[in-house]
Formats: sequence, C-alpha cells, structure tokens
Amino acid sequence: MNRGDEVKDYLSLTCEEVSKFNREKTVFVSVVSPIETHGRHLPLGTDVFIARRVMEETCQILEKDHEVVKLFEIPLGSDAQPVFGSIWLSYGTFKRLIFEVGTHLAKMNFKHWIIFDNHGGPRHQLALAEASKKLKEKYGFNLVVPFLHIFQDMLNDSKEIGIPPGMNGNAKDLHAGTNETSLMLHTNPDMVRTKDLPRYFPSRETFLGKFLRFLKAESLAVTIDWISDQQNPYYLGDPSLADSERGRKMIEYHVKKSIELFEEAKRGMYQPPKLFNPAVKLLLKLAR
Repeated sequence: MNRGDEVKDYLSLTCEEVSKFNREKTVFVSVVSPIETHGRHLPLGTDVFIARRVMEETCQILEKDHEVVKLFEIPLGSDAQPVFGSIWLSYGTFKRLIFEVGTHLAKMNFKHWIIFDNHGGPRHQLALAEASKKLKEKYGFNLVVPFLHIFQDMLNDSKEIGIPPGMNGNAKDLHAGTNETSLMLHTNPDMVRTKDLPRYFPSRETFLGKFLRFLKAESLAVTIDWISDQQNPYYLGDPSLADSERGRKMIEYHVKKSIELFEEAKRGMYQPPKLFNPAVKLLLKLAR
C-alpha cells in the first residue's frame, strides 16, 4: 500500500504474530468489489481501484490508534452488469463467502472487519448487509460496510456529500457516469480512456421497471430499464461532466463516513442499513 505503510499484511504474518494482536484494538480491512464493465472509457476494475483508494486513506487515520491488518482483496461480488467483460457471483454464493470469512475472524476472537466497496448491485448490497447482520447476531462481530450507507446517501441526494444531484451517483448517474468517471480521474487518471461521451439515460420504461416503481424501488427500476435497453452503452449518466475535483470530494466523503461508522461499531451501535421493502427483497432473492 502506498498510503498507510504501518498497515500489516495478513498474508505476510505468521499465526503466532496474529495471535498476539490486541482483539479490541485490531481492525481488519479488505477491498471487496466485482470486476465489471464500465462503458468503454473506464477499466473493468473501476470499483476495485476506487475502493482501494478509500481504504488507503481511511487506514491512514485508523492506524493512529489501532492495529490495522489488510486482509486479502476479493475482486468479486454479485449483480455486476450482465454484459461482456463482467465477472460475478450469485447472491447466495457471495453471501456465504463473506459470512464464512467473517466467521473465521470471529472464531479467532477478533471484533472488527471493514469492507471497502464501490458497487451498488442490489443483491451484492443485500448479501453484504445480511452477512453483516448474521455475524453480529451469531458472534457479536462487527462487519462494517460503509458503501452500503454511502450508496443510500447518494440515492437520496444527501447534502452532506456536497455534490449536485445527477453527478453524485444517484439514480440518474448510477454507473460510470459523472460520479465514477470523476472518481477515476482523481484516483487513477491514467486509466480513464476518455470522458468525451454523451449523456445516457434509458428512454423507455420496461414493464418490470414500472412494477418496481409501483413498489417504490426507483433505482432498481432504472437499473432494469437500463440493462434491458438494446442501445445500452454500458454506462448510465454523463461522463463528459466528470472532473477530478469532484472525485476528490467524493473520496473525502467516503473516508469521513467510513470513520464515523467504525466509531459506531466500537460503541456497539453499528447496524447495516435496511435495504428494500419485503416485496422487493423477495423478488430479488427469487430472481436468477
């Protein structure tokens, strides 16, 4: 890691060294995000690269008072855009993967694991939220996933973010548009092939999209309309409006929120957000 040089690498440690860590002061960190097509202008690892930067900057703060251990990176997740280039796991497989890794940490009597992520796929987020809840109930273990909360702030156009609607990753800027292109211009500018692309938003509402709107699931409805569109350019939003300064502001917000949520976890107050109403949740779990 370029930042946070005091962060320990779990793979480089011996079991004896791990056993000596203070269970109350140790926090594990990981990047967990799928490989996914982000238009023709951003790399397949966009979510991973963004999450890495958030993790690095967060660790700079955490390491002042904690033993920070970098667990292995997991470039996998659920509900990646189902197009050429994307690689993803099913909801059930992904949920089991995260729960079982957390279980091993909990059985070693560790208390905290922060997952850094930048993927808003519905079953991806649902799997992380449910794994977090189950680990807390079964072991009293804190799996903190800041992006679950940040994504809700984006969808709700939170003023705390300080970025205008339509440029902040909301339902009109869901994927590889202004927000993610700005983030990449800030974190990995050499990987951005171009931002000279027109705004795209699906022009037609599908039957399923209309039904999801009836169920008050607007961002999910937009996603269905988007991936069903034969003219889908593999992004949603306006990359041409991207700039690195907006990306910097978003990274700062990710880091701030990550620290706040970890402090909640230390006080025993952390809970993942409640995602989707029961009807939508059932549809997601039944869908293939």
